[in-house]
Amino acid sequence: MRGKGYLLVISVLVGFYIANKFTIWLLVCLIWLALLFIWFKRKKISVIELTVLILVAFFFSHHFVQDQPDDPFDLDTEVSLVGKVTAIDKQTDDYTIFTIKDPHSNEQFQVNDFTGLNSMINVGATCQVTGNLQLPDQATNPGQFNYQKYLSNQNIYYQIVIDQNEQLYCEGINLIGQLQSFRQKQLAYLTQQLSEHTASWTKSLVLGNRAAIDDDLLELFQRWHLTHLLSISGLHISILVVIIHFTLIHVFRLTKESTYQLLIIFLLLYPFMAGGAPSIWRASIVSSLNYLAWYHRHRVATIDFLSISFVLLLLIKPDWIYHLGFQFSYLITFSILLSKKILAQISQPILIAAYITGLSILMTIPIQVSSFYIFNPYSFFLNVFATLYFSIFFIPIIFITYLTCFVCPPLMRILDMFIEQINGLFLFVLTHVDQFFYRPIITGSLSPLFMFLFYLTLFYLLAQFERKKRQQSCYAFICLMAILMLHQLTPYFNPYGKVTTLDVGQSDTLIIELPYRRGVILYDVGATLGADFEMTSDKVYQQIIKPYLYQAGISQIDGVILSHEDHDHIGSLAYLLNDFSVQTLITSVYFQWPESIQSLLSQLDIDLEVVSFGQSFNVAEQEFFVLGPSQDWGDRNDNSLVLYTMFSNDSWLLTGDISERVEKELISNFPKLSIDTLSVPHHGSATSSSSTFLEVTAPNNVLISVGRNNFFNHPNEQVISRLEEANFTIYRTDQNGAIQFIFHNSKPGGTFLPFIP
Repeated sequence: MRGKGYLLVISVLVGFYIANKFTIWLLVCLIWLALLFIWFKRKKISVIELTVLILVAFFFSHHFVQDQPDDPFDLDTEVSLVGKVTAIDKQTDDYTIFTIKDPHSNEQFQVNDFTGLNSMINVGATCQVTGNLQLPDQATNPGQFNYQKYLSNQNIYYQIVIDQNEQLYCEGINLIGQLQSFRQKQLAYLTQQLSEHTASWTKSLVLGNRAAIDDDLLELFQRWHLTHLLSISGLHISILVVIIHFTLIHVFRLTKESTYQLLIIFLLLYPFMAGGAPSIWRASIVSSLNYLAWYHRHRVATIDFLSISFVLLLLIKPDWIYHLGFQFSYLITFSILLSKKILAQISQPILIAAYITGLSILMTIPIQVSSFYIFNPYSFFLNVFATLYFSIFFIPIIFITYLTCFVCPPLMRILDMFIEQINGLFLFVLTHVDQFFYRPIITGSLSPLFMFLFYLTLFYLLAQFERKKRQQSCYAFICLMAILMLHQLTPYFNPYGKVTTLDVGQSDTLIIELPYRRGVILYDVGATLGADFEMTSDKVYQQIIKPYLYQAGISQIDGVILSHEDHDHIGSLAYLLNDFSVQTLITSVYFQWPESIQSLLSQLDIDLEVVSFGQSFNVAEQEFFVLGPSQDWGDRNDNSLVLYTMFSNDSWLLTGDISERVEKELISNFPKLSIDTLSVPHHGSATSSSSTFLEVTAPNNVLISVGRNNFFNHPNEQVISRLEEANFTIYRTDQNGAIQFIFHNSKPGGTFLPFIP
């Protein structure tokens, strides 16, 4: 199958599609079989190749099927397991996360170890672990990272958390563990020998450990789609191989045969010492196969070696098909190899770099958007500059500095200072570019249809460009941009609106998306307290609120209505104002701004609107009626801004944290107040939701925003009893996750969709 290795890759992907029973999987299978038989009839593939491709698809259609546990374990019960450590996922001074495989059940368990016994834990070690079984955290909101699914893709369904020394005992180590132990010693040695700045970059680019790089810097690289430069890949491997090859040939005077043999051994061992990321394995395997072919005087197309590495890695680690690094690495490399005719037409090195950068960005846009819901259009220009800087200067000098640590310490110190100065200048420029030019496009989630159309048009564009058909290439590029633009405009053609009560723990956030994207309105943006129980944490915002807005394609918010000033209702406001364009903030006359928010507002151009009892106001043509507070109750909870509004013909009452005395005042002022949906006051506290209030309002549906196993024991059992006795449909965020109400612009009623049915 010389030069046809990519057909193996397609067969593997067809097998993956069949295994997961994706949409129209049967049609995909039939199309692939039809194409194979057409190529066979036209003698483009032999009968042996046809048979191999069919068998590969069949094999991987079973290989990718995930085995669910035969006998589910009882949760929150203590178990004692003895098994082998198969992987160390993360290791710090405070904790270690590793995977252990039970030989009896053949099940894998993730162990979160807080004992500090790091030296005992090595790959290949036999460990006895005693602790309680838990399920990994599940996503309960749209856009939220689903850690449970992430682990289940690796056939890991349970966690064990241990924090006492007697719960863990390990002994032994295998070859992989010894290599990783050597890596840990190398990391410690670099910390001793180099400055903090140079050591952090050397650890990342040579040993694949980014733990020492500042989180803000990692986020900066991610914003500009530069994280590929921080991960060891084909570029890094190529530079390292050139350095070693030159040293062995010209310094140690070895023969080519001996050099090739040593390089093959090094390339097969290096991934274990460099973190074992998919991109490292891809580059190492392809380079090893190339050297092996050269050694035996065989000419094999690089794309065949790349295809072999793809099949081999998924044969050993099928869960890597879900790994973004794996997807990016192979998608970019295949696209570059298939563009060799185009690259041959370009003579200028800077233009070649620009083409490869542009191609890489275009190839990864759908995956980037589907995973992070954001795209930075200016990243192309910075990527060209940054890639040249890293490939021509920074990566080579980092590898040379690493080698001089062992052979010439005086030269190492000179290089260390040089790196600090030059790379400091690069980061200074990058920071200022980010400050002035970071204008991301929040795209929202990408549908499979748009992804299919995008790649179909992109491949047509490249085919026409290769044939030097400039006019057709221009038309294809225009179509490509039109597809992206149409995706961005999709919400403005959608007649359906959403009201989403997010699952934000023991706090409140309600997001209103009006039909045709006429407006986006938030009622409260809560947060939970940090570990010190004093300062608000950004966890809820970063993990729930922001991802939800991103996946919905929301970049501008027409209004944020704040019920009152408790942290569980406004704690995420500062983070929101820094990341999104907010036009108006609406509060009651009794709302008192915290000093930290006041200082932030003085720097921003945001309208502040204060509303009073009996008043109505509009946000993006959505009308709200102020039913409270009717007076100053002298209590922040009771001074909550109570609002009545309509979605289609469904009436809603938003209540904040009012208590029973305010409820009485409310029904006294509005004795005929009847609603369809009630946002239950104060998380279902015993101080609210009185029988009289519920009888008068008589909602059909009630929503309770409440944290799981919260300290306050919300919702109160008596409140739940009253709601159940009244036959209301009850939705709780601690049980149902996020709760969405979908309504049509011109049709009555709507539908409630809990994230967890």
